Amino acid sequence: MKFSKSTANLLLVFVTVLWGSTYIFNKMVVNARMQSGTINAVRGAMCVIGGIILFHRQLRQANRFDIKIGLIVGVVNFCGYYLRTLGLRYTTPAKSSFITVTYVILTPLVLWLFWHERPKFKIIFAIPLSLTGMAILTGITTSNWHLQPGDLITFLSAFFWAFQIIIFGKYASRASSPWIIITLIGAVQVICGTPLALTMERSSLAHVNWLQALLPLLIVAVVITFAARGIQIRAQKYTDATSASLILMSESFFATVISVLLGYDQLSPRLVLGGILIIMANVIMQLDFQNTRLKTEN
Repeated sequence: MKFSKSTANLLLVFVTVLWGSTYIFNKMVVNARMQSGTINAVRGAMCVIGGIILFHRQLRQANRFDIKIGLIVGVVNFCGYYLRTLGLRYTTPAKSSFITVTYVILTPLVLWLFWHERPKFKIIFAIPLSLTGMAILTGITTSNWHLQPGDLITFLSAFFWAFQIIIFGKYASRASSPWIIITLIGAVQVICGTPLALTMERSSLAHVNWLQALLPLLIVAVVITFAARGIQIRAQKYTDATSASLILMSESFFATVISVLLGYDQLSPRLVLGGILIIMANVIMQLDFQNTRLKTEN
């Protein structure tokens, strides 16, 4: 079944709304007193079970390259998700989402440091704008330059999301099937999260409200991880990369709207201004000004 570009873009908007809701569901799980290692282990187990049930044929075709890349991405994803859920204990979903999307700015810096790919000139404008937005959003400007622990932890997680974007773009795209990679990511969640849950977090397991935690975790693992990713892969075939990037980047906007509506965040001038500056910085990084100028001149 083929889609028009407008239909594909609408599907991507739907995907972005689902991604934005992830922060709310994760906050629900955190509020149910489930620790980060346990969250990863349970979420990963759900992903693996879903992958085996839905994509067992693709999994049988996995080769050594698929397994290698899947395990590497799995470790990076585990670190990013662990830090983000840990940070959510000390910050709000809206702030977490805005700080997380700074990976758009961090990605070219990581490419420069580890792959020696020189970043484009526009990053000179994007970085100060993003940092200013984050400073306003996190309250550094009104708290004697004291960064809250949850905000700092979330910012650290953004580095791992930047690494994941790079690995997906450079290596995972050559995998036999994206579902193999997604299922392997879930397997790594289980492998890395279970020891943490049984050792460092063992005493907290008795205090977890499992009924409150399992439903949002199931939604994140099955609906958002598998369904949304599948829709995204399908829809991006029928639209251009710039449109897709700008739509998917609005994840933090939808996260904020949902968070405010559900009462997790208050709609304050600081939240609005800081979020707008971060989104503007990300838009600068997504747009290709050189090609736009050439088209205008022609």
